[in-house]
Amino acid sequence: MEASSNKTEVQQLAYLWGSWFAIACLWILAAFHVLSGASPIWLGIVVLPVVLVAGYLKPHLATFACLFLIYSNLPVVGAQFHGLPYAIVALTPAMLLLPLGYFLWVRAEGVIFPWEGMLVVGMVVVQSFGVMFSRDPDSSFTDLVRAIFEGLGLFFLVINAVRTPEILRGSMWAILATGAFMGTVTGHQYFTNNYQSTYGGLAQADQLGFSEVNERGVSVIRARSAGPIGEKNRYAQNMLMLLPIGVCIALTERKSWLQAVAWLATGLTVVGWAVTFSRGSVVGLVGAIVIAVCLGYLRPRVLVGMGMVAVLFVAMMPAYRERITSLLAASQLMSSTQSSQEVDGSLRSRATIMMAAANVIAENPILGVGQGMFPSYAREYGNKSGYSVLEGNWEAHNLYLGIGADSGLLGLSCFLGAIGVVMVRLHRIRRRLLATDPAIALVATAMVFTLLIYLTSGMFLHFSYVRYFWLLFALASATATIYGQRPASVPQNP
Repeated sequence: MEASSNKTEVQQLAYLWGSWFAIACLWILAAFHVLSGASPIWLGIVVLPVVLVAGYLKPHLATFACLFLIYSNLPVVGAQFHGLPYAIVALTPAMLLLPLGYFLWVRAEGVIFPWEGMLVVGMVVVQSFGVMFSRDPDSSFTDLVRAIFEGLGLFFLVINAVRTPEILRGSMWAILATGAFMGTVTGHQYFTNNYQSTYGGLAQADQLGFSEVNERGVSVIRARSAGPIGEKNRYAQNMLMLLPIGVCIALTERKSWLQAVAWLATGLTVVGWAVTFSRGSVVGLVGAIVIAVCLGYLRPRVLVGMGMVAVLFVAMMPAYRERITSLLAASQLMSSTQSSQEVDGSLRSRATIMMAAANVIAENPILGVGQGMFPSYAREYGNKSGYSVLEGNWEAHNLYLGIGADSGLLGLSCFLGAIGVVMVRLHRIRRRLLATDPAIALVATAMVFTLLIYLTSGMFLHFSYVRYFWLLFALASATATIYGQRPASVPQNP
């Protein structure tokens, strides 16, 4: 017993000294940057070391802070608008090494790598073979390395840092706080019509937006918020995926004041999503609701409540009515050439690029054309048989067609297989614990709903900004791992 105690004490000292060494290295890096006369990097000099000190004192705080920073895109904003070195931005996920080291070294727990992780590895292997046969191996390899770090690497770190119900709960709160934060900033921009300011990079916007008719019957241009990401549709998708998590927290918190905070944060997240005026996200939400109904996740009274909220939402933001109505123009794509010319230009272009991606898959069904290579094929295939003439390089604007074009049907199968495994595991947890542990069942339901929103909204978005998906996918996998062995006979709370 004494030898075991001494070993544990040595491990703790090594972990603490390692943490201090990492903090010291960051301070030295920041000092050299300042002495070189570069732009101020107060975010890197102050915030990050403080976060690491907190992580040294309590490793789980580093997990929460890292998830907040990644999902809010604050490090990238710091680099683009405030001179933060990209080296520090790239090291943001490394904060998760603190809790990883704590679990592996101090508590002597094993490495977690669930079955879905093997499918993610399989996807990387397929992409690696695709790089060798691409028309530009160097560019494709660079894209592959970035995808590995933002995909498999982030998945591995998160799944190993989030190991207990308490840490999972804190992680859910952390990303919900991100939604509330971003929703507050972009909501203020919308209601004050202050689109001339980017709020330090936190509220970037598409100034061209879309045309709407105001109460005076005059056509005006409505700007669309892109948040700290800088891409309006992606920002909408990221905010929308947080809604099931926010509702889950609000319904499962025991203290009334925490419930109120969760509902407020969820409402602010809805505001952040709404000011993007994203049509694709609306279709994605409806699609996720339909699938959830088919799975028996939503009761009739819940659907009625959601319908009432939707009516109130459209009444408060009538511009959304015009955006949704414009989707009906998609049906004209199948009609005559003359009517096709009257269709929304964005819809015509997306239809063309999706057809191009489908043709690329048809000619390269096994490995695709190489990771990140589809844009270089888009114009060639799109102009052969499309509804509009494409200029420049385009992305696929479809999650499935984009992955299929880059990685072939093998890569797409691995990707969908990994998601399918997690969703089946979560569905089983929900079914097993719904009667005895409804709070845990609701957590599993929320994670399934989050993945469904990503899959349905992906009909109009390609596989980019992948760190957001892999972060939430890892949390869903962690949920399945934590509660996968929970017996139904013993009621528990998450």
